[in-house]
Amino acid sequence: MQTMTQRVTLELRRLKFESHGNCVSCKSPFTVGDTSHLGYGFDDTPLYVCDNCKDQLKETAVRHVFLQRPYTVPEPSSKLWRYMDFTKYVSLLSSRGLYFTRTDCFEDIFEGAKGLKKRKDGWDSHYLEFFRSAIRNPPDGVECKLSDSDVEEQAQKLLRDLEEGGEDHKKRTFVSCWHESEHESEAMWRLYSTFLANAVAVRTSYQSLYLSLDRDPSIAIGRIKYIDLKNSYAGVNDAFWRKRKSFEHEREVRALLSDYGTQDLGKIVRCNLEVLIEEVLVSPKAPGWFVHLVNDVNEKFGLNVKVSPSELNEVPFF
Repeated sequence: MQTMTQRVTLELRRLKFESHGNCVSCKSPFTVGDTSHLGYGFDDTPLYVCDNCKDQLKETAVRHVFLQRPYTVPEPSSKLWRYMDFTKYVSLLSSRGLYFTRTDCFEDIFEGAKGLKKRKDGWDSHYLEFFRSAIRNPPDGVECKLSDSDVEEQAQKLLRDLEEGGEDHKKRTFVSCWHESEHESEAMWRLYSTFLANAVAVRTSYQSLYLSLDRDPSIAIGRIKYIDLKNSYAGVNDAFWRKRKSFEHEREVRALLSDYGTQDLGKIVRCNLEVLIEEVLVSPKAPGWFVHLVNDVNEKFGLNVKVSPSELNEVPFF
């Protein structure tokens, strides 16, 4: 078996991110526990392959045990919406970047939570047993010589570390939230712009959002899964992709990144606005001149994009 060189280029990371579930050579799907091989072919082409195709690699950069993503990726053409007041829209144009909020700043105190506090004993019991078993059963060639009390002490420490890590994770995780829908949403106008006359909705698609962020493989984009915390928990790696059932109306797709350096409450990530913004709709409460104002601001910042009145203001007949 080839020695891993650890030479992982941006192109190779993008290939793994975009082809995540399948070998790029034989197209076979990976299953949990399979080994995936990242490296370069004999013509130096980046490759992401399965065990059956690993002989196509001249150089193996890294190998991974395959795990499913904790989120599902929307279809490329899926429509995504972000509702905001006019000042935030101007900030988007001025900074030419998306604002990612640090997750401990959200109003939802369950952001990043694993479950309900009253059910924490069940969580602790499960992971204590998991840690005890892992300590008592080290990899082949390693003997566990710890006493039962030592095993218990280490397992308890690992459980404390897991909880402290969960709290700390909220301060290094940043999110940009979008609403997935084929149509404009009256409810989202109310929720995220307080139905202001000077609010706008930016429409994009999954593909446009991904491309506008320069295909950055460190930014995950996926659907939130809504779960009943009275009967289940969010997994250790799932917490920022799970929300309570009571938020299901949001149909949230989020872009998520981790930043271990910044202490700020949010960060702006540069993006290509010409790619990101497919259309701008103005609030149903906006006066007629507001469309012209948004067009003027777009022109000032060099953005050529369609600005439309809300479809909610269409006139019916009876």
